[in-house]
Order: sequence, then structure tokens, then C-alpha cells
Amino acid sequence: MDRGEITFEDILHKYNHELHANEIVLLSYYIASINIEAVFDEVNGPERGYQPFEGIVLTDTFESTERENSFADELLGENNERLKKQQEQPITAIISNPPYSVGQKNANDDNQNLRYEALEASIQNTYVKNSNSNLSKGVYDSYIKAFRWATDRIGNKGIISFITNSGYIDKGSLDGFRKNIFNEFNYVYVLNLRGAIKGKSGDVARKEGGNIFDILTGVAITVLVKDGSDNHKIYYHDVGNYLTKSNKLKIISNLGSVENAEWETILPDENNDWINQRDPNYQKYVSIVGEYKSPFLSNAPGVSTNRDIWVSGFSKEKTIKNTEYMVGNYNEAVKNKRSNEPEIDDTKIKWTVNLNKMYKNSQNINVNRNNVTLEMYRPFTKKWLYYDKQVIERPGQFYSKWGENNLVLVTTGRGVRNNFSTLVTNEIPCMDLLEKTQGFIRYNNSDQGISLLIDNGNVSQQFADELGLSLDDTFAYIYGLLNSKEYQEKYANDLKKDLARIPVVKNKEQYVEIGKKLMDLHLNYEEVPVFDNVSIERKSNPSYEVKKMKFAKVRNSETGKLENDRSTIIFNTDITIRDIPEKAYEYVVNGKSAIEWIMDQYQIKTNKKSGITDNPNDFSNDPKYIFNLLLRIINVSVQTVDLIDSLPKLEII
Repeated sequence: MDRGEITFEDILHKYNHELHANEIVLLSYYIASINIEAVFDEVNGPERGYQPFEGIVLTDTFESTERENSFADELLGENNERLKKQQEQPITAIISNPPYSVGQKNANDDNQNLRYEALEASIQNTYVKNSNSNLSKGVYDSYIKAFRWATDRIGNKGIISFITNSGYIDKGSLDGFRKNIFNEFNYVYVLNLRGAIKGKSGDVARKEGGNIFDILTGVAITVLVKDGSDNHKIYYHDVGNYLTKSNKLKIISNLGSVENAEWETILPDENNDWINQRDPNYQKYVSIVGEYKSPFLSNAPGVSTNRDIWVSGFSKEKTIKNTEYMVGNYNEAVKNKRSNEPEIDDTKIKWTVNLNKMYKNSQNINVNRNNVTLEMYRPFTKKWLYYDKQVIERPGQFYSKWGENNLVLVTTGRGVRNNFSTLVTNEIPCMDLLEKTQGFIRYNNSDQGISLLIDNGNVSQQFADELGLSLDDTFAYIYGLLNSKEYQEKYANDLKKDLARIPVVKNKEQYVEIGKKLMDLHLNYEEVPVFDNVSIERKSNPSYEVKKMKFAKVRNSETGKLENDRSTIIFNTDITIRDIPEKAYEYVVNGKSAIEWIMDQYQIKTNKKSGITDNPNDFSNDPKYIFNLLLRIINVSVQTVDLIDSLPKLEII
């Protein structure tokens, strides 16, 4: 207006007839209304008088197009009139910070998501229909719904500007969303503000930098333009690595407009990936499972209890008692049931979907102490698990296929945040052993006891014949290959988005040899000699009980800040381990060094909801078990780094 490009009458008309706002929370509704009116009052000036804003509606935006009336129409007739006026108006620009809600964390949370049939049907016919992923849950979270709602609302021409979770940029399950956004809009601008540290650790997390909203999920600003042209272009700008929150806010302020960013033009690939695009040659190799010539006949996700603190722990006896206590409370609840909705008390029962079903069916649970077994809970961390279908939410295929003795090669699953990882174990794997753990067992023992003549191998003889190797050597070959640094770096984008593919390489005998050595090291880590090239400071008659290990601190001479000194671990108040080689931290499993997994897991923790304390000192009768384990894992790490470095150059045949 100061430049003479628009008049006050233009602004007044916009304010009275073309500016609309929705808010579902009453207090926020009033705050938004006051803020809008206050800004207009500055333009309006005192001589014209205060003018209320009548374009705001107390409504659920998604619901507002599901039916004619607002949910508040019975209380506020004027509100309903405003909604009808809004519904009749063409909308050409939508600006929002949509809410985020992908669903309940567990059955104890009373936050069931609302259903919007018309909107979800639109999502089904677009984002889900055009997706190659079998994982569609995330497509129905609120911020994705907001994109779909806004796209449908503006029609053939208009602009959408959102600040949202940034997951849609690269998530495998949102490939259909990206495809539709590219096809439905003429110009797409994405400013990736990063800050996605959830599920990440180490340098991978540090690269994300600070979060502008101080949350764990990444943030992006998206501007979508429909102008009716035949153009379809994506412009992308990554704010950069290691930036603080204030750095990022300053960058946004300095940019001021989409015109001022240094945009990278993105051309989606055949997978509808925008960034971190996959290697097209990689798809030529056979998948680790699921194809005719795949090396494994079947796979299974790790065991997901959905109530770890109740049925898993370092102490075998306490794990049984915790299970018995929860089951006893559950059976008592069934006995005294008055309705199909149980009373929620986190100190007595962890309710889940399956347990709720059993409750509705008045089904009792019996505890059998013989159902306790060891599991590989986290890398190089064993716990006791009460493994029974009635109390384990997703017991998985290991329940029937594991048998008494087995091996499983585990990898990270599809759509992971951290870089690819693999591990081998002879214990049942937890779902969170690695991120979204996928397990490939050596033997399928589901028919064990029926006939000793049945071939129970889970490794494909056909793939082994193609390699010219035995079944055991084929298993070792795969483990050696998956540990190859060159393989992991070359196919990093593919390995984050899908299960591994297994090429045939030259020098396969060396991969077998090193794979076997890695297997021996990782399976028998509790017998590996302690690393003796460290300095250990002990008080006289030291305690070997651990509460929480930590790194010593050293002051950075440049920044003046205290930082972790990874060469020194304070085991407890009596023992300090010094001169740990930096090389040992190069062995990273699931985003964290193996040493740091020991430090993270072997600490006394009390669960806030249940009140249960899990004490790692209860695991072994040997008081020095954890102390020696830490020294063994330092040795395991150094040897693993040496073995991986000795793998031959990756030459694919």
C-alpha cells in the first residue's frame, strides 16, 4: 500500500470477504482472531475505528468439507453462517502449520485419531494408489492429510504454503505422495530446515543441527504453485549441516522470499525419489529375500513385545515376576470385568491392541516359567525375554521357526533413518536390535520334531550353487559382503530405503573367509579376550557395579566448551579406563559405536510409568561381567575394523 500497488479499499475488501481462517481450539480461536484484528487495526488507523474480523471459523478444517455444518453449529449459529460463506468462496491461497498426529503410541493413550471419510478416500485414490510401498500408515497422518485437503480445496489454480514435518521429502512410504505433488503442481519449492534427530545418533544426528521448533522431527517449508501451465518443476534447497537453531532462523529471515534461495532443480527418478536417489544398477542384483533366486527363502522382523519393561529384563527371575504380576492383574481385571473397556493403570498392566481383544473375549492368561529365553536386545546386549504369544504383541516367525539352536543375520529394515547396519547373533532378535530389524535365519526349525529328514535350511541351494559355495559359506559370504564399507557407501541410499540386494563379486572366497571371522567375533563376543592396551585406574577393593558409565570431559581449546573425551570412560566412582583407541569407535552398529551401545544399555534404568527398575548388574553372577564386557567389546571393535578393512575391493561380476 505504501508503494501504491494496492489501495486501502483493496485491503478492506480482502479483510471482509476473501480472508478466511479456521481454528479448532477455542482459546487459539480467540487469540488468532485478536491477532488478525490487531494487525488490520494498524492499517485501518484510529480514525476509521476498530473493525472485527468475521472470516474466522471455530471448526475442524478437515471436517469442514466432510459435511455442511461446523461441529460448533449447534452452539454458535453465527459460526455456522461463517462456515457456509467460506465453503461458497473459491480459495486460491492456503497458508498453514498443520498439526501432526500419526496415531496412538499405545492402547493406553486416549488419543484415537479422527476419521475423515471423504479426505481419506482422496488420499487412497492418489497418494496410496501411486505408491509402490506396502507401508501406508504414515500417509494418513495429519500433515499429509493437510496437503491433500489443501490440494483439493484450491482446485485448478492456487498456492499452498506449509511448514511441516520434513519426512515426506525422502520417506519410502511417501513415494506416492511425492509423485502426486510433482504431477499436480507446476512449481514445487522445498526448503529443508533439517533437525530430524529422532532415532539418530552420533555424527548423523549432529549433521541435522538444531531444530527451529525444538522438536525431534525435521522441518521443511513447502510452497506449491498451480498455474495451469504444462510445467512441472521441483526446486530444492537444503539449509546445510551442523547449523544451530539461530543460524537457521537467521537464514530464513535473510532469504525473505523464495526468489532469493539458491534452488537446486530436482528431477524425480523412477522410484519417485527426490533426494538420495537410488543407484539404478543396484536393482539388477537379486534381493536378499523374496525373489526366485534370492539367497534366503524367508525373513522376519524382530520380536516386538510392545511392553518390554514387563516381559524383558537383565534379571531372569525379575522378568518372570514382572510378567506374573502383570498377568495376575490382567486376570483379575477379566474376573471383575464390568464392560469391554478396561481401566487403565500403567503400574499394573501395559494394555495393547491384542491384550484388549483378549480382555473383551474374557480370555485368561497362564504364565509358564519355561517360556523364558535369552534375546539379543540391542547390539551386544542380551536380556531375558518371556516369549509367549499371549503377552508378546508381535511374537513373529521366530516363535515357530527358531528352535533350540539357530543363527540369524539381521539387517536394518526399510525406510531407516540411520545408515545401513548388519549383525549376526545366536539369540532371538528384538525388533529394535537394529532399526526396524529384519532377520534372516540360518535354519527354519518350524518342522523340527516332525521328521529329521526334512531339509530345514533357510539359505537357497540355488543361490549357493550360483556362487559355487556350500550353504554355510554362502551365509558367511553374505555377512562379509554386507559388512563391506565400499558396498555400504556405494549403495547407501538404496540400503536405507529397501532390503539389501546381493551381487556376486570377485574374490568371493575372501569374503567368505572374512565373513566367517566376523561371525566368530560377533557371535562369541563374550569369550573374546579383554583389550589389554588400555590403562585402568582402580581404587583399592573397587566395586564393579555399574550405575551409568560416562566419558570424561575435556575442554575444547578453540570453543572453550567441555566435550566428551572418548579415550577415557568413567566406569563407576572406583574405576576409570583410559587410552581407549579412537579406532575402536569406528565400528558403528545402527548409528552408534559398539562401545557406546554398551555404555548406553548397561545402566540402571527405572521406567516412569510402571515403576520397574532394570538393573544390568543382575544379569550375571560374575561381578566383573560388565567391566570385562566393555573391554571385550573394545577388542571386538578394533578387530572388526581391521577385518572390514581387509576385505577386497568391491568388484561385481
